[in-house]
Amino acid sequence: MASVADLLRDLAGQCSLAGDSEGLLAQALPSLLEISDAQAVMILRGSGDERTVVEHAGLSLESKAVTGLPIESSQRLVQVDVPPTWLAEGIARVCLRRLPDDAGTMLFAWGAHADVPTSSVEAALAVIDAALARLRAEHELSDLIARVDSAQQLANMGDYDWHIASDTNRWSDQLYRIYGHEPQSFNASYERFMSHIHPDDRERIQSVHQQAYASGEPYEMLERILRPDGEVRYLASNGQVIQDANGTPVRMRGTCIDITDRVLAEQEREHIAERFRSLVESVPDAIMVIDTGGEIVQANGHAVDMLGGDPLGRTFAEVLVLPEGTDWGLGVHATALDGRPLTLDVTIAKLSLVADKGLCAAFLHDATARLESEALAATLREAQVRRRQALEINDNVVQGLTAAILSIRRGNLAGATSYLERTLTSARDLMNDWLDPLQGEDLEPGDLVRAVPSRIEGAPAPRRQFGDPPFIEGERHRIVVVDDNDDVRGLLREQIEAIGEYAVVGEAGDGEEAVRVVHSLQPDVVLLDLSMPRMDGLEALPLILEAVPDVQVIVLSGFAQSSVAEKVLAAGAARYVEKGLQMDLPGVIADVLRSRQGSEGMRPGHPN
Repeated sequence: MASVADLLRDLAGQCSLAGDSEGLLAQALPSLLEISDAQAVMILRGSGDERTVVEHAGLSLESKAVTGLPIESSQRLVQVDVPPTWLAEGIARVCLRRLPDDAGTMLFAWGAHADVPTSSVEAALAVIDAALARLRAEHELSDLIARVDSAQQLANMGDYDWHIASDTNRWSDQLYRIYGHEPQSFNASYERFMSHIHPDDRERIQSVHQQAYASGEPYEMLERILRPDGEVRYLASNGQVIQDANGTPVRMRGTCIDITDRVLAEQEREHIAERFRSLVESVPDAIMVIDTGGEIVQANGHAVDMLGGDPLGRTFAEVLVLPEGTDWGLGVHATALDGRPLTLDVTIAKLSLVADKGLCAAFLHDATARLESEALAATLREAQVRRRQALEINDNVVQGLTAAILSIRRGNLAGATSYLERTLTSARDLMNDWLDPLQGEDLEPGDLVRAVPSRIEGAPAPRRQFGDPPFIEGERHRIVVVDDNDDVRGLLREQIEAIGEYAVVGEAGDGEEAVRVVHSLQPDVVLLDLSMPRMDGLEALPLILEAVPDVQVIVLSGFAQSSVAEKVLAAGAARYVEKGLQMDLPGVIADVLRSRQGSEGMRPGHPN
């Protein structure tokens, strides 16, 4: 019969071969039964009413009885009350002992005359405890290795441990993957390692290692490796040389992180930045970056050329001196650093990048060429308009006047009058068309100011020197004639005085002169033209009414009545008369004077 020692050695051998706790316990039960000299050995799981038998050896006992065991097991062999149903089976003693790591509870059952070999049982259980502890440690180590490998894969990082004397190198699985190989597919000797380094980096890497051997100091380096497929990868490596008691290097270990994506991204950003810098330098505009304090922190070469000096470190207000009240925009007049006058188009834009928060960019463009181009375009447009107007005048006015002249020469006065009336109508239509899209609605005082007085080629009618004959004051109504055309003004004067009821007491050739003359002479009626130099009729009208509140102003104009009549009547004019053959000037004057007398006669206390 085998001794207890032999049995314990056999048990230890069985436990060392077990791959998991379940298999270990099932394999150990027969040996435990023999070592303990028990009638039955069981492995229980759970506690209280949930306790069940999961493994059994020896005498077959009713498994339901285990739920009635009175106490919980502990980590020492504890005797408990025997279940009644087991007493009938000849069981006299039951002991429990809890296994580590919740592996279960061990139950031993002995007969009435058996002696409990406590020391042998405890020794056997100690073997099982040690085996369970070993399995737990192996499991934890395996889990740790798996977690480290997973973490290295996620971080794309590997580690190495090179034993210098034996030239054996332990690489982690992920380091093999980084180098483009299957995990643990070869011994990564130093020579094998160096064969993967990019040829241009090998001398530098060896120098770093030699320096580390000599100093024992940790090192960091950036290395390029070549994978078997020719792909270049960038690694950030660090390491430390381990020395023995005599200072001799014995090991070198460290980590490598694959930073290829980051390096390529940085290279691409640098390429983009370089392209952007080239673009900024190639444009003909001055470009500057300004911080929140107004200081210029960056500028391209064209800014130096345009401004006549380096703007860096200066404020924007120092670089470009603007006249007081001038805002940035198009066609800004400024003074450069070297005193030159500049005309610039200035655009200010905030930079949107988070890293550039608070910064803005200023773009300065020499506006000279743009302004010259716009001026030329405006001149061309004006020339085109004048060309169209000249063609229309020829077709609509000159041709009509020619027809009237031919009719007069033939003695056909009625025909000549008809041609003249139609020509005047056509001329007014032309003026309305040229005012399009204004159509007179948006004409404001000042819009009809002429650059020079209107005139008809040839010697103008002489201007009356008032106070000389045939001026007679008498009881006649006093009239002032205002028109910038000397001939028209003289003809109007002659037509009015031919009636014998009115006296032309003054004349004026523009709005400013009209206001002075009216204020001085206090007339009854003013005949007022609209389009005149210095001040037009729309500007002069309210000033005339202010100077002589009860004066009757009759506006005479070449504009069609539909264009401006409503505006001048609203401003206080008594009548609006279109210049032409149909105007009955004496009748209009008589009518407005009667209207004034009628309104005055209706005033309280005024004689009829």
